[in-house]
Amino acid sequence: MATNGWRDVWDRFKGRGAYPHQLAFLLLLPLRSLVFSPRELAARLHLSADARVLELGPGPGFFSVEIVRRIPRGHLCLVDLQREMLGKARARLRRASIANVRFVQASASALPLAREAFDAAFLVTVLGEVPDAAACVGELRDALRPGGLLSITELAGDPDAMTENDIAALVKAANLEHAETFPMRFGFTINFRKPSG
Repeated sequence: MATNGWRDVWDRFKGRGAYPHQLAFLLLLPLRSLVFSPRELAARLHLSADARVLELGPGPGFFSVEIVRRIPRGHLCLVDLQREMLGKARARLRRASIANVRFVQASASALPLAREAFDAAFLVTVLGEVPDAAACVGELRDALRPGGLLSITELAGDPDAMTENDIAALVKAANLEHAETFPMRFGFTINFRKPSG
């Protein structure tokens, strides 16, 4: 890659917007689990073995393998804007011999998914990257079945990180109900529920 190309990658890495796929390997470093592990996330999602789960912005699949192992009779749908990230996640899941996964390239603000198809949806340090976060939350709400869980995690150090108040305002406007908050040393996870009625 030419010097100008790498300069663009570096600018995207340290700035706002989609994480550059060229640096996806950094998202798979084992030390990342010290900040927030896939097991911690999976426990916060309260998944049943047959759950249908949507992961928005999976990158190279750091959390995906653990999630899909928790749903042996279920299904995981990975949605990412970048085709290259989906390719990296597909390769990682294939190496783990996981097959109950679907990959969709799409904008988070216009998800080409069936309404009320998922029991849970989650994002980890993604919502702030989406140019229209309100539309994204609305799309996720529509994709969840009544009573479904939306889990949003933000971590310190992310240039796109949103505050708890920012997220609460977006989710309230989308008519989702606060379920629980998990504070962490380097961030937080907030879970919301789609009303059943």
